[in-house]
Amino acid sequence: MSVLSDYVQAEAEKKGSPPREWLTDIAKNVGKCQFATHIGRFANPDVTVNWQAKIKEKPDEPYVSTASAKCQTDIFVAANYLATASLLQLQLEDGRTFYEHLQDDDSQLRQEFNHWQLDYEQVREDLLAIKSYEVPTATDTRLKQVYFPVGDDDYHLLTVLPPSSLMQEVRTRIRRMETDAREAYDKKSAKYGSTHRRIYNLTQTKFGGTKPQNISFGNNRQGGRSYMLSAMPPQLSKREVILPKRDFFKESLRLRNFVNLLRQLHGRYADKRNNMDIRQAARSIERQIMEVTLQQVYVLRQQAKGWSDGHKLNRAQAIWLDDKYAEIRLEETEWQKELADRFARWIIDTYLFVLKKDGVELGDGELAALKKETQEFIKEDLRKQ
Repeated sequence: MSVLSDYVQAEAEKKGSPPREWLTDIAKNVGKCQFATHIGRFANPDVTVNWQAKIKEKPDEPYVSTASAKCQTDIFVAANYLATASLLQLQLEDGRTFYEHLQDDDSQLRQEFNHWQLDYEQVREDLLAIKSYEVPTATDTRLKQVYFPVGDDDYHLLTVLPPSSLMQEVRTRIRRMETDAREAYDKKSAKYGSTHRRIYNLTQTKFGGTKPQNISFGNNRQGGRSYMLSAMPPQLSKREVILPKRDFFKESLRLRNFVNLLRQLHGRYADKRNNMDIRQAARSIERQIMEVTLQQVYVLRQQAKGWSDGHKLNRAQAIWLDDKYAEIRLEETEWQKELADRFARWIIDTYLFVLKKDGVELGDGELAALKKETQEFIKEDLRKQ
């Protein structure tokens, strides 16, 4: 059976009705629903002002907005008619909604309706009659108003509507990121060691209290919960620059900046499939380790020229790090090979230190490939200069 058949059968059984009768009743209630991306009830449960932005599949503007983000349209609906909204937004096998398939006049839907002995054309016409892109004729005093200046001594009075669809998309993406992060740290997961992202300092809000269904269909689907992102400016503290005396890699690089990347790298090294995709993923993570290292290199190059004088750095590292040797850095090449060898060995040694007994011992071939990669990375940095 299809997703639609399973869903209709289950919902009809809950009501004690045959699928044909249940679907007919659902279609008749579509007039009680309205597509909307901005719903006033999120500001006040008694407000009925809504608006639907046209969501673009391929945004062509650089600003984050409901129109430029790929998110699902919410439905303004009374709690009694949530079943109709739920059917319209039901995701079928291809990830598209039932409503989208209706718009395309999907032949598969026609077959399923015929199986239920339903008048496909009539039910389709009823369901497609849902209100869309209705422009509000008036605002509501319970909504926030903003005086927006235009020209000299003139203004527009704007009504601020909560971006329901965008809020729900933010929560969906954050929850997905949290799931990826948990699986990345779970050794039993196929995603163990994979790259992941997190957003901190989140505030969770709840709309509708114990009755999220009174706000909107999307709000009910997410249990009324939404996230608010922190809008506070970052607090930056000036860090003391550690000038290496003997070895840049041991003295200037902080291990905590590499632990997560090295664990991700281990996930690729330990993968027994060893195919092209795995090797490319490993190269990508090694490249990220080099990029993080280069950030500290740039910090040292900003120090007063000649800072390495009196230190016991080897010549290759001094040329790379101290702008006193900027011309030599670009003219000579022999130092690059010596530095690349040290760079590659530091990556491997640090990887084994972090992973300890779980680390994978790499052969001469892997080490030679990494040395070649670090040397090319150093050359790329020089070309940028």
